[in-house]
Formats: sequence, C-alpha cells, structure tokens
Amino acid sequence: MSKGAPIKTTTDASVSATIAAYFCRLADTVGLPRSVALIYHSLFLAGDPLSFNEIVERSGLSKASASTGLKLLERMRALEQVIIPDDRRTYYRPELSLRRLVTGFIAESVNPGLDAGQRLLDQAETAADSTPDLDPLLSERLTSLRHWHQMTQDLLPVLDPGPDQTDP
Repeated sequence: MSKGAPIKTTTDASVSATIAAYFCRLADTVGLPRSVALIYHSLFLAGDPLSFNEIVERSGLSKASASTGLKLLERMRALEQVIIPDDRRTYYRPELSLRRLVTGFIAESVNPGLDAGQRLLDQAETAADSTPDLDPLLSERLTSLRHWHQMTQDLLPVLDPGPDQTDP
C-alpha cells in the first residue's frame, strides 16, 4: 500500500515543515495542543490512511501523546478510522472538508463552553434577581454579558452550516 509520496528533496522537506508550522499556529490560535496539529499534518500529507504506529513515526510524538491527540481529533470529527481488509491494525484518514472540520470543532470545543457559560449566567441572574440592591454597574455588566452570550449563540449557526452540507 502506498503511503503517499516520500519526501525526496530539501524543498519537499521545507514545504512539509512549513505546512506543519501552519497547522501548529492554527492549533495555538484555537487552543488545541500542538500534538493534535502534528497528527493532522501527518495524515493530511499522507496519500493513504496511516496506522497508529505510522502516525507516531511521522509526527515524532510519543505513543501517549498520539493516542490522546487521535481521540480528540476523532471527537472533533477531524479524522475517521478506516478498516483495511486482512489487516488487524486501525488506520486513520483526515477529514478534508473545511466545513466539517469547523462543525466538529464547534461541537467539541465551543458548544460545551457556551452551555457551561449559560448555566453560570443563569446562576448569576438568579442571584441578581434575589438581590434588590444589586450594584448598578454589576447589573449593567451582567446585562452586557448576557447580550454577548446571545450574540455568540446567534452567530454559531452561520459558522456551522450543518452536517449535510459539503465544501464546494
């Protein structure tokens, strides 16, 4: 089975390293571990699905980091497991649709945070409602925060087109 074109030149190595740096920068920007970026980079540049050991080798990560990163990427739907007949190993291939990647990231990272934030805002509102002499500045800031939270929730459907849409 072909695993993608091997790096033949120093230019190939330089381009590959730059792509890895791009994924690491993106991971830093959205608060994901760099190990996740290195795993995705390995899969992204592979022509065929990779086994766990191949991912460890190509990414340079420890087995523990690779295992943790693969689980996170699976939850984000940034990769999928592939079964290869007559091979007991599990293989992985990357999700290449930007829309599906964004949808998975929102589902795994953004929505749980917003849900937890909503519960905290509800607690603050309950406390504020039971306190007749709440500081006016605190009340104003709570109102602003509720507005920000609602705007974020309203924005998410724009970023998350839904599972049935694909990239053009």
